[in-house]
Amino acid sequence: MNTQRTNYCLRPLWTTACALAALTLTPLSHAYAPLNTDDAGTVGHKTNQVELYGSFAKEYGAGGEQIDPTSATVDYEGGGAVRAAPFTYTRGITDELDAFVGATYYGSPKGSFSSITNYSFGLKWRFYGDGETGLNLAIKPQVILPATSAQQNYGVGNAALNYGVIAIASYFWEEAELHANVAYLRAPYNTSQSVGFSNDPNRTNLYSVSLAPVWRVTPQFKLALDAGINTNPVVADQSFINYGMVAAIYSPTKTLDLGLSFQRYAANFGSVFSGSGAYTNRIQAGVTWRFD
Repeated sequence: MNTQRTNYCLRPLWTTACALAALTLTPLSHAYAPLNTDDAGTVGHKTNQVELYGSFAKEYGAGGEQIDPTSATVDYEGGGAVRAAPFTYTRGITDELDAFVGATYYGSPKGSFSSITNYSFGLKWRFYGDGETGLNLAIKPQVILPATSAQQNYGVGNAALNYGVIAIASYFWEEAELHANVAYLRAPYNTSQSVGFSNDPNRTNLYSVSLAPVWRVTPQFKLALDAGINTNPVVADQSFINYGMVAAIYSPTKTLDLGLSFQRYAANFGSVFSGSGAYTNRIQAGVTWRFD
């Protein structure tokens, strides 16, 4: 069980490939790093969890601009590499309830603003199931504090209060798991300022659905797939974006997870799976540590 997820995106010449999910981010925080799709598990009463991940994104087929779809609150236009490191701390209030806080450090883009933004906090409540077997259901509300106007200009945060909720369903078998998310994010921004140096209006009601099967190959090693459909924030562009991901999680101990994922965003699943047309690749790697 993990909790995190911040995100920002960069806009290609013809579309914006942004996603909720995440919601790495932490515009909609997710809790099964390095997946976008959250699970219904919680960390446990009085247990602490730290997640630290780094991501690198590059866009192909659209003039050299990049997209990092760690989340979907912001549109970022730029030609440089996108590097981000979301951090999340989670505390188990009860066995069924977690509280978390998060933020994201941006290695690039750089500008006359703080590199840390997307300060967020929220809860995850598992209201059905034991978190380990059979069907489990959870709900996860979250608030993202406003970024500065300069951060919005560079596309690494919205200069207004954002908030959202994820509905989570998980089913656990002995050697496999299946997770499904439906998410909503209210993402207003300072309309007197540009977003990623673009004055195109953005959608402020963002939705996503995603599905992630996970296989336990050995007691220490898991493989996963993750796919979803997300609202495209830019009003002038098509309404939805798609993504697909493959991921691996290695747990040398019960308290430590090492995660690695490769993700592709595109206008349609044909481009996601074939690599044709315009698309964005993202590699994410990091660690999740649980302790009392």
